[in-house]
Amino acid sequence: MTNFLKLAGVATMAIVLTQSLQANQISGNIGFTGLVEYNTTSAGTASDVVGWANTQVLGTSGSFTTIANGTAASFTSATWALATSSTIDNFWVVGGFTFDLLSSHIVSQGYGASGDGFVVVSGAGQVSNDGGATWSAINWSFTSQDPAVGSNPEVWTFSASANNSAVPDGGATVILLGITLSGVALLRKKLVA
Repeated sequence: MTNFLKLAGVATMAIVLTQSLQANQISGNIGFTGLVEYNTTSAGTASDVVGWANTQVLGTSGSFTTIANGTAASFTSATWALATSSTIDNFWVVGGFTFDLLSSHIVSQGYGASGDGFVVVSGAGQVSNDGGATWSAINWSFTSQDPAVGSNPEVWTFSASANNSAVPDGGATVILLGITLSGVALLRKKLVA
């Protein structure tokens, strides 16, 4: 009975130590809407976003659910080349979360059957909360289309989203679990002998 209690205590300690290494990753989705200004007269030919207006949260899930729909979001004041491999720090900031864009590329761009221009962009970055205490990889997508005929040709609507699932902690937990289980096996061997 004493050996069983010792073994149970060691196993409990292993589980506690393993859980303490689990990273508190940011996961979920956040959507945005608003207005953008391009470097050309059509989303179908644009290569850069040169300005943002009325940007706000459109929907959230996971870690982002603390942010209410309609919350104003701050987007970068830097020009964003839609196809870039350059990092843009603080690409968007809202509700204690900060997103750094690491790269983006144009997935599709041109003109639809009605003659309206459009652009679809995909990218990758990292999001943090609590002043950078936790960083998680995240995917970024952006879509925009030309305004309706007769409306302001200088401003386009856009929708965007960032999403991910929890990111593994790089194997540290598995290594600790392996070491702990080896220790349990050695302790068991010693107790049996």
